[in-house]
Amino acid sequence: MPLSPAAARVLAGKASAGQRASASGDGFSSGDYSLGLFHHDASEASIALLEEEEFRAAAAGSLLCLLDCADPDGRVHRAELPHKAREAEPSKPVIAQYALRCARALGAEWADRHRVYPRVVAFQRWQERHLAGLHGLFLTWSSLQSGFDTDVLSAGFPDRSVEGPDTNAFMVLEYEALADLARLVGREADSDEWLESAARIRTRIEELLWNEALGHYVALRWSHGVGAPDAEIVGTRDVDGLVNPFVSWTGLLPLYAGVPSKARARRMAEVLLRPEGFWGPVGVRTCPADDIYFQQSPRVLLYDFKKERRGPVSNWSGPVWVLSSYYLAEGLSRYGFAGPARELAVKTARLMADDLDRTGLLHECWDDAGVGLWPQGATFASWNVLGPWMLDRLA
Repeated sequence: MPLSPAAARVLAGKASAGQRASASGDGFSSGDYSLGLFHHDASEASIALLEEEEFRAAAAGSLLCLLDCADPDGRVHRAELPHKAREAEPSKPVIAQYALRCARALGAEWADRHRVYPRVVAFQRWQERHLAGLHGLFLTWSSLQSGFDTDVLSAGFPDRSVEGPDTNAFMVLEYEALADLARLVGREADSDEWLESAARIRTRIEELLWNEALGHYVALRWSHGVGAPDAEIVGTRDVDGLVNPFVSWTGLLPLYAGVPSKARARRMAEVLLRPEGFWGPVGVRTCPADDIYFQQSPRVLLYDFKKERRGPVSNWSGPVWVLSSYYLAEGLSRYGFAGPARELAVKTARLMADDLDRTGLLHECWDDAGVGLWPQGATFASWNVLGPWMLDRLA
């Protein structure tokens, strides 16, 4: 996205240290993200950007920046600023997929020159060491790291305590990307190991996270001494002590990774396409409209125990995002639901075009009326480039 005037002043060295903190908005609470390099945004925007020759060097450069700023033990950070590593939060599992896209676009020689494969492997090994859950699935580091700040499956829980369907679906894709990347750079002997890991996580997602009554996947939190796995499902308890699982669009993300069987995918499509639930007039709602936790406010206040204060974060408890619509349109298309996938692509393109016509801006999320919620008075680009990509690909 283009630099804001405040960000340009900071980079030009024309602001004092005190002014920098207020002008650049280190917490990004004003909607000015132009100084930040974010793991998820850069990775998913590259899906579209790498198809255009003039953007390839920049898209791949962002990957190299993230890898260059990694810790010595391999951890890639979720965000970087020009003057510091913004925080110790790790990237979500998208780096191998990002690296594979770049290597396919720019070639094996580019990947070898920049040592892409060993550095991506180092991050994957870091995740295996630090995010291994007690059910044999991967833990979400935090809702902030997941990219879905207010998602009911992870928001408000202690770090590394939830094994969610989103993190594990992405981890399947990471292992598969590592297998392809290994073959691309002449490390064919490594590919079988990566594919075996992908298959193992697929099996555990299917066996442990699928909920037939809901028609999608749930999250787990390990609990000492419980008598049945159902007691560890992330949700609320009714008066009889039974768990009512929280419902989130992230429970549908295994569609994008190709995890469910065809029969389960049909069941998930039925759930996704309910107009009173996830299937909204302008795109996929991130929480179903008939759920008690559904709301479409621009931002939500959450307490950050690391910063010891509350702050506004992006809302994924109902608003429509291009990213979630993209993932689920791809998932529908992958399982042969071409009509709904096409409809979602057209809805997304129309939503963005109407926003530009009405405001001259592109927002990062919208309500059911197509009104942009955030940021206010600034344009959000990033993974919004997937809107036109969806239209070209699916419609």
